Amino acid sequence: MTTRFDAAIVGGGPAGATVALCLARRGWRVCLFEATRFDGERYGETLPPEINPLLRELGVFDEFRALAPLESPGIVSIWGGPPSEQDYLCNRHGPGWHIDRNRFDQMLCRQAAVAGAEVFEGCRADVDGDTGGDAGRDIRSSSAARWRIGDIAARVLVDASGHNGLRIGRGGQRIGAGGRRETEDRLLAIVLRLIHPGGAPSDQRTYVETTRDGWWYSAPLPQGETIAMFFTDCGLYAREGIVPEEQLSQASLTRGRLLGAIPVATRTVYASSSCRAAIAGEAWLATGDSASSYDPLSGRGILKALRQATNAAIAVDGFLRGETGLLADYAALIRREFDGYVRERRAHYAAERRWTGREFWDKRCRPDEPAPIPP
Repeated sequence: MTTRFDAAIVGGGPAGATVALCLARRGWRVCLFEATRFDGERYGETLPPEINPLLRELGVFDEFRALAPLESPGIVSIWGGPPSEQDYLCNRHGPGWHIDRNRFDQMLCRQAAVAGAEVFEGCRADVDGDTGGDAGRDIRSSSAARWRIGDIAARVLVDASGHNGLRIGRGGQRIGAGGRRETEDRLLAIVLRLIHPGGAPSDQRTYVETTRDGWWYSAPLPQGETIAMFFTDCGLYAREGIVPEEQLSQASLTRGRLLGAIPVATRTVYASSSCRAAIAGEAWLATGDSASSYDPLSGRGILKALRQATNAAIAVDGFLRGETGLLADYAALIRREFDGYVRERRAHYAAERRWTGREFWDKRCRPDEPAPIPP
């Protein structure tokens, strides 16, 4: 037998879980599919103070605090000049936070379930239905069940599956303009998770520090470990390779934090700045990294995901009530926000002029050139 839902959401990260939470509280029948059981590596461990009012608005701040996140008092940055500090102590929203991403994402999914959403953990969604069109096309009907996932039928689909996007049907076509993306930049991160045999450093701030071939991010984790990532250019890494020890030798701030630390896990991951060409269409929309992904330098990954998701829930709620134009309005909003982010990002990279002549920086220190890197 077919089970009917108003909305099917694929992806249990912060964006997908928040859409499910908001729609379930509005009384819609919602199902959420998360392919994992929150037992793998997830990145984006630092939250800015602006996350606090959002978590309160979502009604999950107490549940968040129950996760025992580690307070972040600020950011120390060496970028384009001497060290600069961003102090959170006087921020009107309170402190920032260092979190365990698996526990954070799972908490949001559980709150969606408490609100009435049907959450399927460890369940990969095989979606079949209309692959949709661009956001400008007319929506024929908001009452038809347009999407199928096994024995589940849904009126609207939310793609929160990450920057690769969903594949639909047996042909594996990506939803909406083939899932094509406009790529502003593509970075590769060498990720180190480390332990401190002599005890974790006392400084709980986030560090950001440039070197000749990229930049370091490092932060403490709630369990007493440290996460450190070196971001560099994909092409540079493929041609010449990157030795983290060499890059660390140029980064005194980060080197001091990692002194005596022992790596317990290493891997490489890609981090792109990109925006989906079609963000919404007939009875579907994308949110989170599936809609747009930001450079980790922005520090806005989870904050952006929650903000986008609350707007996505408003658009889906309107669509289900017959206000089909809200999907296109949502897509236009995400595009405007991405364009603003790109301008800020280019200006920030252009501010680092100490490494002129190095490929990584010369490739990114051109704030007035509009041409994106081809996908």
